[in-house]
Amino acid sequence: MNCPSLPLLFDNSVRVFLSQARPSKIVFVNIAILDETGDLDRKDKRSLKKIAQLVLKELGVPEDSELSISFIDDIKMRELNLSYRQIDRTTDVLSFPQNEGPDFTLLGDIIISLDTARRHSISYDVTLHEELKKLVIHGVLHLLGHDHKKKKETQIMREKEKELSLIVKEL
Repeated sequence: MNCPSLPLLFDNSVRVFLSQARPSKIVFVNIAILDETGDLDRKDKRSLKKIAQLVLKELGVPEDSELSISFIDDIKMRELNLSYRQIDRTTDVLSFPQNEGPDFTLLGDIIISLDTARRHSISYDVTLHEELKKLVIHGVLHLLGHDHKKKKETQIMREKEKELSLIVKEL
């Protein structure tokens, strides 16, 4: 769900590199990952970062863009959902676009409830990793202006999610 701007939740950003079509050209994408639950290990974080990198590259996000991804529990997610959307229940993912910086390179924050993602992975009979992939893609699309409030918007967003899911399938 796309939400109003939220100040960055943390300062610890990690610089990651993506190679572009020209081998000599490097795209810098600052991706900060914060796991407030303590449930994700280093391998999980690296994998989710690679997924975000590939999605951003595929969507043509400009060089030196910044993205923050936080993993929280349902209690914190419910508080954020109430505070920013006036909905008093948890949700799986919230996106807070910043749309700031040179050429709007400060993309914003994606907040994912690990508790809800776990429940959904069981309900949808997929691994937690697959569910988190889906939520990262969904959150990035919201940051870039996609929405699903109207039928046509939903159709466009779902098609883009399917396309990007195929691209990150092996990660």
